[in-house]
Amino acid sequence: MFSIEAISARTRPVIDRQIAESWGGPYVVSKGLLHDTRAHPGFAAVESGEVIGYILYNIADGGCEITVLQSLRQGCGIGSALIREVIRVAKEMRCRRVWLTTTNDNTRAIRFYQRFGFMLKAVCIDAMDEARKLKPQIPMTGDDDIPIRHEFEFEWSL
Repeated sequence: MFSIEAISARTRPVIDRQIAESWGGPYVVSKGLLHDTRAHPGFAAVESGEVIGYILYNIADGGCEITVLQSLRQGCGIGSALIREVIRVAKEMRCRRVWLTTTNDNTRAIRFYQRFGFMLKAVCIDAMDEARKLKPQIPMTGDDDIPIRHEFEFEWSL
């Protein structure tokens, strides 16, 4: 069984390394903005001292954006537990919404967010053309060899 804990001096280096390897980090792009994930707070799912998932967020303008969500073990409830923790914080901070973006190739995440209860708020056609100007290492194709072109915005209203 795993526990959820605030990112700490012990877990941050592991998460930063994982983001660098998996996301080409430390930067991520959403809605035309470049985010340095090293500055974002978050939570880690930990089992037997090992980080098995993490979530980072940024609170601004009355909203809470999930900037990174990664579960290293699919289907175990890690992603859901991490999102619930961010929703709790967002409520405490009196945010109006929790939101996130993902790309059109990330069909597993799109299904997950909809099952969780997030609403599709917007589809930004060809948004990745602009994102690549900020982060050129974003690949042209992603999951299942689907061209990465569009950005989907999902929202959880509070």
